[in-house]
Amino acid sequence: MDYELQKAMQRELNERIPPAPKGDPQNELRHVVNSQRQCGKSFDQSVTVALNFIRQRYPHFTPRILPPR
Repeated sequence: MDYELQKAMQRELNERIPPAPKGDPQNELRHVVNSQRQCGKSFDQSVTVALNFIRQRYPHFTPRILPPR
C-alpha cells in the first residue's frame, strides 16, 4: 500500500474516531476499522463491520465517531 495513502487513512481515523484510554472498546473499534480500510473497504463500510463486531462483545457500547470535516 502506498505510504501517502496509509498516512491519509491514519489521519482520517484519528480525526473521525478519537483514541481512548487503554482497554476501552473504542480502541478495538479503531483497530477493526483500520484493518478493514487496509483491505480496501470505504470508511463507512469499515465502521459498519467494526460496529457489528464490537457490539457482539460489548452490547451496550456507544462509539464516538465524529462527522467528516
